[in-house]
Amino acid sequence: MTDSGAQSDQAEKSTQSDNGAAESPSQGSATVWILVDRSAYQAAFETVAEHLRDAGCDAQIVTITEVIGSVAREALAGGAERLLRGLKVAFQGRTTEEDLLGAVRRARPDVIAVTNPRYGRALSFLESLSGIRTLQVGILPDFNLSTDWINSSLQAFIVPTDEHRERLVSSGFLGDRVLVAAPAIQAGFAREVERDETRGQFGFDKEKVVLVSAPGFSPHILEKMVFQATLVEADARFVFHHEGDSACAAALRRAADQYGLRAAMFGKVPDLERFVAASDLVVAPTTEPLLAEVLAQGRPLLLVGAEEQGAAQAEFLGERGAAHHVVDVLRLGSEIERMLDDEELAKATEAAEELGAMDGSEQVARALQLAVENADDWLSAPTDATGGPQQEAPGDEGDEEETTFEAGGPFETIGTGKPKRETAEAEPEGDKAQRTRREQTYTGISAAEAKEQLAELILMERELERKLAECEKQQERWRNRLELAREWNEQDLADEAKEILRGYLSDAEALEEDLVDVRRQKQKLKRAAGASGPSSDRRALPSGDGEPDRERQVEERFRKMELDRDLDDLKDKIRRELGD
Repeated sequence: MTDSGAQSDQAEKSTQSDNGAAESPSQGSATVWILVDRSAYQAAFETVAEHLRDAGCDAQIVTITEVIGSVAREALAGGAERLLRGLKVAFQGRTTEEDLLGAVRRARPDVIAVTNPRYGRALSFLESLSGIRTLQVGILPDFNLSTDWINSSLQAFIVPTDEHRERLVSSGFLGDRVLVAAPAIQAGFAREVERDETRGQFGFDKEKVVLVSAPGFSPHILEKMVFQATLVEADARFVFHHEGDSACAAALRRAADQYGLRAAMFGKVPDLERFVAASDLVVAPTTEPLLAEVLAQGRPLLLVGAEEQGAAQAEFLGERGAAHHVVDVLRLGSEIERMLDDEELAKATEAAEELGAMDGSEQVARALQLAVENADDWLSAPTDATGGPQQEAPGDEGDEEETTFEAGGPFETIGTGKPKRETAEAEPEGDKAQRTRREQTYTGISAAEAKEQLAELILMERELERKLAECEKQQERWRNRLELAREWNEQDLADEAKEILRGYLSDAEALEEDLVDVRRQKQKLKRAAGASGPSSDRRALPSGDGEPDRERQVEERFRKMELDRDLDDLKDKIRRELGD
């Protein structure tokens, strides 16, 4: 809520606007709204608002919510005005919400900063319905330049890197309206943390610490992730952050006990930056809201999941080397092990330090000030070139001779280090005995679960083998075409063939790497499921390695015959083209 002086200024500005002589925002105290939804991004943009206020702007955090249910359907069916009125906004210090259109007419902001592209369609109607010209600036809260941003009607952008700027410019946006500033981050992450000292306080030794941001994953996925952690052979300690989510914490406790993972977890803390800084690797979903904060502390990421919403971000961070992306959680263990390799971890950490910025909020504030200064010009010119509480750490009552660790700080130890085993009081007989043995768990995973996961891995393996065979087939094809172009002295065709061949060679290398990972995961899973179980259980697991079965032999022989046939056909075609 504005005070009486601010309201008087706004009234004067309104009168001048009606007379055609509005005061430029750069000449007075400009009103800047930062639209946020109820997410972790809000705290980051509160620091941006503080910097703007220090610079003399009337900056306000405006929380926006959508109508739901039948009201939402009526709003969408009722046209643009109902769509806008279906968006409710709340201002800090005010207890009631109001519709967005009415709020804009009342407060007449000079600049509206949008932090989520989902509201772009509704805001495109704002000027025509309110009669108020307001500069709309899109601010990327992370590195995820999705097509929703590109397809929006926003008049200016603040993006995190030059690469993002170039993409928007190539999509038709004017270059002078696409400003570059590192993502805004929460205030706590904008300070240096003494890493070695913090690790000592938390009880971390020389082992590598893997911090898992758990709230972004479902309990079902978390259980799979815990099991994958047991397959990691590197010297690593797993710490799970559940942010006070009781369902998440319960799933972690249950899975750690079931699979025998000795780990730690903690809930909501006021100094999360210390936990991030003390880690070596952060595992998070592709839509992790604190991703910019993690990078600001120089920590590399392993992004998990296939969510389309975070795909652009995962691809960009992967290209920059600050993160790896694993789509299927069944490959998580091998990917963690790969990233914890000293050389790989050092490279990823260096890339994260280069990409992250602790002064991101200040950079965004300066960019918004520049937008305020240019608001009148940008509005009158074409838009584009074409026109939970802290957890206590209970004591462990396990065997004192076992290797244990004492987690410092607000950690709860989960898992006993031993997998649960289902045992019977007496040895059953006959069919009942056979059924009991099949349902018995070994190192925390039952034969049924192992069969299910192995079946998925074998399907992945066969798909990768199919793609690799196709890739090798294309390599041979373009090698022959390259040779043919050279024989005919067609240099342009030779260059084209060479470039295409290089692409297939690169694809094959990536596929071979993925294939090695999948096969390694299969072996680990089979050892975990069958190392101490009876032979009948081991035989029940799907075969994938070792002596191939009849189906595998037939498949391989047919594949070789098909490859040889295609190669012969290609050679015959080349001979015909050469006139031999």
